[in-house]
Amino acid sequence: MEQEKYDIGRNEDTFEYRFFSEGPKGKILKAVQFQPKPKVGRNVFNLAFGDWDESKGKIDDRAISNNGDRVKVLHTVADVVREFINLWPDAIIWVQGSTLSRTRLYQMSIASFWKEIRQEFEVWGKLGEEWESFRKGVNYREFLLFKKIN
Repeated sequence: MEQEKYDIGRNEDTFEYRFFSEGPKGKILKAVQFQPKPKVGRNVFNLAFGDWDESKGKIDDRAISNNGDRVKVLHTVADVVREFINLWPDAIIWVQGSTLSRTRLYQMSIASFWKEIRQEFEVWGKLGEEWESFRKGVNYREFLLFKKIN
């Protein structure tokens, strides 16, 4: 099923994508960055996401926009992940929310679209100090996502 999402722009020189959230609070610039983490592992990228803070020139991953379009924003981020992984098929994307509630939101989003996600991606969750294949109903602290090899 095709989900409603925003148009995205990609910086050709970096691993950064931007789009505008549109809602009752106006247009809010959002950004997604894939930050290489060579100390963690080869081809591992941290997914950073949030409102773009123009004055600081970086993502504010703790901003709370409440622009009434959370689902559309999350679908857009998922589309960005899909585009990135298609460009870098060996990439492993590491995801952890800046707060426990954001990590929980990501987990609920994965669970909600698990049927679609698992067709294309492997998802692992960290439980304690161990990684395991994602299971609905288990509270994970962080996630790894990578392209499924068929």
